[in-house]
Amino acid sequence: MQVQKKPQNRKSILSLLFVTLLINMIGFSMIIPIKPQLIMNIISGNLSDAAQWGGYLLFGYAVGQFLMSPIMASLSDKYGRRKVLLFSILASCIDFLIMAVADNIGSFLLARVFSGIFSATIATVNLCVVDISEPQKRAVNFSVVNSALGLGLMVGPFLGGTIGDIFGIKVPLIAGAMLFLINLGLVYFFIPETIKQKKCQKLRWHEFLPLKVFIKLKATALPFQLLIASLLYQISFHSFTAIWSYYMIAKFNWGVKEIGGSLLAVGLSNFFVQNVVARYLIPKLGAKKTFFIGVSFAIPAFYLYAVVNVEWLVYVTILLGSLGALMRPCLRGIMSSYLSYVDQGSLMGGITSISGMALIIGPIVMTQTFSVFQNESYALDMSGAPFLVSFLMSIIATIFVFWAFSKKKVAIQNMA
Repeated sequence: MQVQKKPQNRKSILSLLFVTLLINMIGFSMIIPIKPQLIMNIISGNLSDAAQWGGYLLFGYAVGQFLMSPIMASLSDKYGRRKVLLFSILASCIDFLIMAVADNIGSFLLARVFSGIFSATIATVNLCVVDISEPQKRAVNFSVVNSALGLGLMVGPFLGGTIGDIFGIKVPLIAGAMLFLINLGLVYFFIPETIKQKKCQKLRWHEFLPLKVFIKLKATALPFQLLIASLLYQISFHSFTAIWSYYMIAKFNWGVKEIGGSLLAVGLSNFFVQNVVARYLIPKLGAKKTFFIGVSFAIPAFYLYAVVNVEWLVYVTILLGSLGALMRPCLRGIMSSYLSYVDQGSLMGGITSISGMALIIGPIVMTQTFSVFQNESYALDMSGAPFLVSFLMSIIATIFVFWAFSKKKVAIQNMA
């Protein structure tokens, strides 16, 4: 029996979507600091083995998400945003409950693939924002709602690390499942269907091929080198997301509480750069100059992470490297400037596909590199090898950006 919803204004729905995304991100990121110890306990192995399996788990999740995200978005057109949102949150809850009781790595892997297949929460929330927003307010509303992602990534790892340190390594999984249940109730009882008219056309599965959008973009004025650079940059940043917890255990013997605290520092510094520094620099200097400022801090930060041997220098590197957060919005704006209004949707589809490919390639490359080089038989400490891979990859990406700017293609909008 469906609960009747009272009419709600757009502002209240927007606030509810923000809370939905915030709870979802806190729940998901709670697992980050506890994952190494959790996997080591399940496989009865060492840190190197755990990193290897951590890569497989991320790979399974990413493949499911990459292949199914366009289909889930289309299903929300056909059957409604609310149903897909409820189903996606329920899948996340089931995923965490399975991981909490799993006693073998196979069950863990199946739970991650299952969650990846139905991981449509972020995309569906963004579609809800489109549904309720007037065109001139859409960008601002996107910014407001998606700021929940950064906030969730600040709170989640710190909360997961603290709970895991005090109550046990599997308790954050139970806490995460409870958060998803709360989110399920929030959506079911308070968020109405936002799509005005459901599309009832037959689904054309061939249209969901992830690489099809690149063929269309190749025919536009957008320098293709910028898409390649975007992919390489995103892969390089996965050295941070994929092996941070493993690396800090190997390097400094940090526990889940210290790992959670360091990720809180990362979240706070990135949040400040994206919401304060970027708002000042981009209008003042333009997207291109601000982008290269970000690059000039991000590349050295990768090298510093690889060689740092003093704990307090980790936090200095976090502060310096956070300026690399300037890169993504600037590069997206630069790419957008080469396209007409009618091609912007294709660009967003291309960027989404690039993010999916990076999520498939990056974690598996970085975790396997860490697993190979995190070995006591080496004369030198080589556990920072994934950051050196990112260092070199980001340099190559920057060469592609310079190559793109040397082309004769002219931007439609001025992004000086």
